[in-house]
Amino acid sequence: MRRLFLVLLLLMTMAPAWGHAMPSSDVILRLQRGGIGARLILPIIELRLGWQKPLPMDAVETIRQYGPELKGYVIQHVRPTAPDGRPWTVRIQSLTPIAAQAPNGFVASSPDVQVDLTMTPPPDAPTDRLTLHYDVIFHRLITHTAIVSLASDWRNGVVGGSPVLLGTMRDTQPSMVIDRSWGSWFRGFAALFRLGARHIAEGTDHLLFLLALLLPAPLVAAGRRWGGYAGARAALRRIVKIVTAFTVGHSVTLLLGALGCVHPPESLIESAIALSIFVSAVHALVPIFRGKEIFIAGGFGLVHGLAFAATLTEFGLDPLTMASSVLGFNLGIEAFQLLVILITMPWLILLARTRLYPPLRVAGACLTGVAALGWMAERALGWNNPVGVWVDRAAAHALVIVAGLALLSLLASLGGVAASGRHGPPAEAG
Repeated sequence: MRRLFLVLLLLMTMAPAWGHAMPSSDVILRLQRGGIGARLILPIIELRLGWQKPLPMDAVETIRQYGPELKGYVIQHVRPTAPDGRPWTVRIQSLTPIAAQAPNGFVASSPDVQVDLTMTPPPDAPTDRLTLHYDVIFHRLITHTAIVSLASDWRNGVVGGSPVLLGTMRDTQPSMVIDRSWGSWFRGFAALFRLGARHIAEGTDHLLFLLALLLPAPLVAAGRRWGGYAGARAALRRIVKIVTAFTVGHSVTLLLGALGCVHPPESLIESAIALSIFVSAVHALVPIFRGKEIFIAGGFGLVHGLAFAATLTEFGLDPLTMASSVLGFNLGIEAFQLLVILITMPWLILLARTRLYPPLRVAGACLTGVAALGWMAERALGWNNPVGVWVDRAAAHALVIVAGLALLSLLASLGGVAASGRHGPPAEAG
């Protein structure tokens, strides 16, 4: 009985080791102009066994000591071929260290080496049909596997989002036939349209910027303050002008940025976007740009367009496909912006006729301004931004907020709440 107890105790002690999965490699492919880009994520603990080299368990040191040899090793074991059997050309672009991670108190994982390479087909061979022969690590370490996925394939609608799993490779399956020739222009265009719409839907900062533009739209500027209700026609005319100017602005820089004509630092762009939101929030409090809203919206559109362009530049598309991508992405952005205006603006116009609107406008502008200050501190100074967490949580309930706004406006209108001020002349509505 005592011996049985000791055996069970030993098995329980060993169970965590058995349950710990051996790290696999990742092979992430991107179909791009003239070939395929690949990113290999190789765990050092497995690489040292498969390559049979005394690699240090430190990614930086591994690259420093074995970088040139590692490049040659990878090229020997990554061999794509065309459908007629001709080999593709493989070139290593870079080696990047990835430090080990230890989430939530667990044992740290193995450090990784990231290998970025390009694969170019021979003349007249298709770029979307090939056989990938790959046996990095598992040509000797037969327990190792490589997970192959596709991160970008424009003609098949794989853009942004999570990579598409293509399969796994191991010692018994060192080759994989990849055929993506069934794609079409429409698939890619539709995917970019959805990506543009999702970019706005998930971009809390862009939504708050749009809110800051909408808040003063139904009002007349009276000196250095917002006065009474301007009328539905004047409000709609103003918002159409502002949104059109913003659209023209971000369309210009979206195209220029996507084509690589301008490429300012991402941190500068994000900080400028936060600043544009703050300035728009201040304008929603007091009319600092009276009569010049369309020029300010156009200027801020130029900034936001650079942020949109960063989403497209990573796809490595040819000029014609990039132009289609810019069009689809832009239409997706505009469609979602129009949706936001359609479900929000009617209730703001109704409320603008009541005495409830001034405190609502001030509260909305102040909350937007605080969020913008938090983003500026985070993006420009690297400070912690607890405000952003609360803003994201609130954005997750955007439909509930809009429904509450609609209910409030209907109750205020049907209840006969007194007007917040006399009607202003449409000419002053912007």
